[in-house]
Amino acid sequence: MAAETAHRWASALDSVVVYAQGAICRRLARGSVPPGGCVRVTGLPRSLDPGSLRARVTDAPGVRVVEARVEVEAEPLGAAVPDALQREVERLREEYAAARERLDRQLILIGEVGSLHPVPPIRRRDDPHRRTPVDAWLELAEFVDERLTGLHTRLAELEEAQVQAEHALRVAADRLARASTDAPPAHVETTVSAVVTFDGTGEAEVELEYAVPGAVWVPAYRLTHRQGDSSGRLVLRASIAQRTGEDWTGVRIALATADLRRRTDLPRLRSLRIGRRQSSPTPSGWREPPTGLADLFAGYDGAGPRPATTSASPTVRGGTAVAAGGFASAPVPPSQPTLQGYGQPLTAAPPSPQGYGAPPPAPGSAYPEVFDTGLGDFAQPVPSRPGNRPRTGGRSPALAAMAPAASGQAAPPPPAAPAAPAWPA
Repeated sequence: MAAETAHRWASALDSVVVYAQGAICRRLARGSVPPGGCVRVTGLPRSLDPGSLRARVTDAPGVRVVEARVEVEAEPLGAAVPDALQREVERLREEYAAARERLDRQLILIGEVGSLHPVPPIRRRDDPHRRTPVDAWLELAEFVDERLTGLHTRLAELEEAQVQAEHALRVAADRLARASTDAPPAHVETTVSAVVTFDGTGEAEVELEYAVPGAVWVPAYRLTHRQGDSSGRLVLRASIAQRTGEDWTGVRIALATADLRRRTDLPRLRSLRIGRRQSSPTPSGWREPPTGLADLFAGYDGAGPRPATTSASPTVRGGTAVAAGGFASAPVPPSQPTLQGYGQPLTAAPPSPQGYGAPPPAPGSAYPEVFDTGLGDFAQPVPSRPGNRPRTGGRSPALAAMAPAASGQAAPPPPAAPAAPAWPA
């Protein structure tokens, strides 16, 4: 802490740019950069914006600023200053009270002297009339006038002394009030400084730039014109007010009409076309294919061709072989056929109905009356006659069970469902 406190640079306010609201201040500080490169620049106001601090080296090419931050230091104040102000206020209050008392006594004395007047003696009934002593009356009047003149002169002096004592008391009381409200309760003084870290050594001058609120300026115009002349003189003046906590005496001041807190990004200007209005073109629906679309089916193409499927053996029902399309072929002995490649017996499976890729029946073959209905029963094959349509008068037990019963006739019971095929595990 002692080493950090030793390297302190004092700064001076160089220039100020006053905006519509707020100001940008520039301070200059010069010194020798220590080996550690850490310097504390003092003199900054307490109202500055910490996020607006900028630092740069102006005259040392081999030295550059690495870091700049704002720090606040607190130091205890001596108790002599507030006590001295308090004692001064008490002394002036006593002087004012004494001046007021002297003024009151002088007014009382003036009232007593002004009340002096001649009083004639009481005349009795038997006493003759007396002559009035005019000379005595005149002497008394001269005495009262002379006395009152001196008393009024002294009264004016006492009134002036009272006014001065009252003014001094008010000034001291205002100083005491400001000192008591400005200082914290623990009488701690705060100092704002900038901690700047340099890269390099040697003599360097650093420039600090920061923004402060509480500054404003108002323009005032004055036009001078003589009657008969064709020209005039326009003078622009600026009234500047600031409560930043800094003294701007002898500082270069520039004025700007911009807002300090407003963004200064360049606007995007649109083109203006002059002429006959044209409708905007309709956007096309074409879109560029996404990246990697060619690799979407790479795994499917790399798997090779699909393996050939093996058709199952024909099903057997009631000693008649049924083809995959649901048509019956030549009768075969009732046995339990097996699937190709498996050693398990094949039970009766429902045939596929016509219309799902099965070929039409050949002439002279068994033509089924109906197709599978999903109820577990199949139609019995009926030999077809060449040149005639297949006979459709009869119904299978499955369709008879599904058809609604006629009036007065009971519907036959539905047939039992066949067993499910047993596939190898």
